[in-house]
Amino acid sequence: MATCKECGQEFTPASSGSGLMPSIPIDTCPECTKAAEVAFHSLLTEATPRIFITPIIIAINLVVFVAMLATGVSFIAPQNDQLLKWGADFGPQTLDGEWWRLLSSVFVHIGVVHLLLNMWCLWSLGRLAERMFGNWTFLAIYLLSGLGGSLASVLWNPSIISAGASGAVFGVAGALVAYWYFGKIALPRSIIKRDFASILTFVGYNLAFGFAKDGVDNAGHLGGLLVGLALGALLHRPLPATTAPSRLRIGLIYAGAALILVLVAAFARKTHESMISYGRGLRYLENESNDRAIEEFNRAIASDPAFAMAHNVIGVAYLRKDSYEQAINAFKKCLELNPEVSVRVMAHYNLGLAYLSLSRNDEAIGAFNQSLQLNSQDPETHHLLGMAYLGKKLYDQAITAFQQSIKLKPDLVGPQIGLGDAYEAKGLRDRAIAAYEEALKLNPAAEEVQQKLNELKANRTPAAPASRH
Repeated sequence: MATCKECGQEFTPASSGSGLMPSIPIDTCPECTKAAEVAFHSLLTEATPRIFITPIIIAINLVVFVAMLATGVSFIAPQNDQLLKWGADFGPQTLDGEWWRLLSSVFVHIGVVHLLLNMWCLWSLGRLAERMFGNWTFLAIYLLSGLGGSLASVLWNPSIISAGASGAVFGVAGALVAYWYFGKIALPRSIIKRDFASILTFVGYNLAFGFAKDGVDNAGHLGGLLVGLALGALLHRPLPATTAPSRLRIGLIYAGAALILVLVAAFARKTHESMISYGRGLRYLENESNDRAIEEFNRAIASDPAFAMAHNVIGVAYLRKDSYEQAINAFKKCLELNPEVSVRVMAHYNLGLAYLSLSRNDEAIGAFNQSLQLNSQDPETHHLLGMAYLGKKLYDQAITAFQQSIKLKPDLVGPQIGLGDAYEAKGLRDRAIAAYEEALKLNPAAEEVQQKLNELKANRTPAAPASRH
């Protein structure tokens, strides 16, 4: 038996519930539990009779996602260029004047799972926060937290593409934490402590999950959380309300929050000048303005000599200009900086391509093999490795490389042609014919392949026997 701390009545304690809505500790009797729940919901309804901001935000996110799907964006795993087209946050573009991405990215999601998880969390937390803070204050907290999360992402790791409502949702959670801690609510303190612990558990678990799992933008989560904590501490109101909130005070809080975000944005831009030049270079490279791309990449490198990816892409620009020695030096410099695996894979591949263009086949083979040690599933690398072996007249190794490329991606024409060339060089005419025929199925307009095939078939046809008279 236990004694209820509210009414003094003895009762048999039962396990308490859990969740994001207030739960009653086991030292409260069932009657007081029910009364406290009814009183709390009455307070919330009296403070904010209708909730409409949360459903509207969810509806906007759903509409944006459906619109993305209608334009061909993947349901599960959108491509980076698709995300950027729809407004994802990306440091080189955001910091170069596309500041609208800080907000637009809050309504863009990277696949349906990402969307549903964020909307479930928003539905769970948003309705409670909207009633506690009021409709328009809740909207301000949501949007400012979303902006704070986007800015934190750009500041911490400007090279990644980020999107999603997570920063804003963490801001809502932070605002609730601050409300439970600082707010004046007509509820027993034991109940408030229990709900404070519940929200903290939610925040802690999701942050820990983000740190443990690759691909999660925890900088955005932390940025949104900090903004939400600050706004929640400053904007909470007593329940029940005792005085009307001061519009001047609220306006000053919003203005102060906006000023801080602007200052952080200015700091991020100053800190990542190299990233801005890098982004401009990428756009020039995409438009095949190689000389201007090289100028921008050189600016990025001058600002940050250890910027490995800038060394890699300036090498690509040199490759396109057939400046192979400069390209080789750039790729080697990139690799000397020991960047992350994905960058090393690209740099080894590009280095092999430069060597192959100069017919330095031994070095090309070495570079392609190093790339494949890091990523053995790239069909184009196997294809080019086969070309390097073919240049060395190592036909068996070339055949193996071409076959592996075809196995990984059967619709590639190049490996089929290379396979035919290797078979032909070994005198395996039937196999060469079969490979060339397969290449023509994939690309019927390949005139050179058709010519090789015709010559092979002509040479294979025996001469007509001489007639006897």
